[in-house]
Amino acid sequence: MARQAASHFAQFAASAFRMFGRAAMVDASFCPRRGWRLLSAAAFVATLFFVATAAVADRWTPESPEVNQAVERAWAYLQTAVNASGESRTGAWALIGLAALKSHRSSEEPLLLRAANEIRSRIPPSRRPQDFSVGTWDIYSTGLSLIFLCSYDPVRYREDIQAILGYLVLRQKPHGGWGYPPGSTHEATGDTSMTQYAVLGCWEAIQAGIPVPGEVLNKVASWLVHTQDPGGGYAYQGNVGPGGQLVPQSGVRIGMGVAGMASVYVLASLLEMRRISPEEDQTLPPALKRIEQERSAGRLRLSIPEASLRATIQRGNAYVEQNFQMPSGMYNYYYVYSLERYFTFRQLVEGHAEDRIPWYDLGVEYLLKTQANDGSWNHQCGPVCDTAFGILFLTRSTQQSVERVRDFGAGVLVGGRGLPKDTDAAVIKDGQVVALPLRISVEELTAVLESPDAAAAAAALDALQARPRDETRLFVAKNAEALRRLAGGENREAKVAALTAIGHGDDLTLAPILIDALGDDDPDVVIAADRALNRLTRRPGGGLTPGFTDTQRQIRIREWKQWYHAIAPDAEFD
Repeated sequence: MARQAASHFAQFAASAFRMFGRAAMVDASFCPRRGWRLLSAAAFVATLFFVATAAVADRWTPESPEVNQAVERAWAYLQTAVNASGESRTGAWALIGLAALKSHRSSEEPLLLRAANEIRSRIPPSRRPQDFSVGTWDIYSTGLSLIFLCSYDPVRYREDIQAILGYLVLRQKPHGGWGYPPGSTHEATGDTSMTQYAVLGCWEAIQAGIPVPGEVLNKVASWLVHTQDPGGGYAYQGNVGPGGQLVPQSGVRIGMGVAGMASVYVLASLLEMRRISPEEDQTLPPALKRIEQERSAGRLRLSIPEASLRATIQRGNAYVEQNFQMPSGMYNYYYVYSLERYFTFRQLVEGHAEDRIPWYDLGVEYLLKTQANDGSWNHQCGPVCDTAFGILFLTRSTQQSVERVRDFGAGVLVGGRGLPKDTDAAVIKDGQVVALPLRISVEELTAVLESPDAAAAAAALDALQARPRDETRLFVAKNAEALRRLAGGENREAKVAALTAIGHGDDLTLAPILIDALGDDDPDVVIAADRALNRLTRRPGGGLTPGFTDTQRQIRIREWKQWYHAIAPDAEFD
């Protein structure tokens, strides 16, 4: 009850603050005294709002028992409802698969495997973009299928992902957005709702090591900048104004504002630029200086001024904070999934937690209150899709994707976030956006990690984790013995870096090095080895976490040894 009361009060106070604040800004122009009184009222309500926010903030987490129970009930519903409903939509199957993954079902879960097979069966045998069925592959389904397959197993489904991505690129409109096909009512405009899934699909492909044309990302970034309403929101259909000027959009609403801004932040996480001051340049070791020079040569350049992107973000965030509500009133469960994506990528880019709006707590309260007796949620997307959206919100699905990247590498780095930031998330190679390549030998890496400069060591670790998969395989294959020596050495950072590199190398014969490292005295080394084994075996979740017990460690060692003996019966461990 206390949680619910605090949540309701936070929503009331936020609404009152918006009302008083806007009225004060208007009245101050015409009647300073009345404007001052209203501003005072706004300040008072703001105080109440932040008190309520503090009271409700962080009350719920994905691990809360009530949240877990809601997720389990929702999953039980999906298991029974899919067959009963005869679900045929490609995008719905992708959502079902994502719900299974994000709620940590087994990789052999029947419904998970069926979702992958349903999607793959709809890819034309030729795999040519022009042969995809527009009716089967609407943009929602295309983007969601990319997100799902990249999250599930980007190695096994690489050719499928590449085919779907090729179709998505073909469907991008000349202005940069995605939307309805030719012959439709809205064929000329871009669709903010559809575009958000296309953008996230591109992001997931990049994290999976699959190139995305740089022009595709630049075009959609430009479209998002130029279809923003002057007030910071977005409409369902975005219209580009003449001469690049912002024009009032028709039908602006909070759901589309969140969807549009989520896409902006996803792109901001990819299209950032790194600038090194002369002072910084003098402090970098030679090996890292060379890396920075190569970053500069291959960095993705925005086709729009960086200031325009910053202005878009500023307007959009102000709009969301002024108009936030739970629920949105339209497509309520689709909306909560968009909220989770927006706030996750906002935190990723800005580098700090968003605490002005207790969005997760309010969303949990809403979902717990509206879940049906059979475990489903149902508004305007149908019970299967809405239930999947509910699961994706409660499990913090986007946060899981971001954490997966942090744990396993790929296109996004571990370092601080911001515009600009200290490391780059993607570069251009042969006109394609790919993960940042590494041009550093083991000898150079050792010199950097053994230097007394802790910042240089951290930068080297980030650079190592950002190496593209194909190049990492060659790197590990050529330097396996050197990596083995580093992994067994005394330098903690060198051990972690070597174990991480082995995990990215896709060479199962090196797994015993990682298994042996599980016995290290340093907990950080043990966790690095366990995560590297997860990466090597394509297991997206589970494993040791900080604060693990020795019993948990021994169980993990036994499990990994059993796995390896199943593929190499004669293997021996140190």
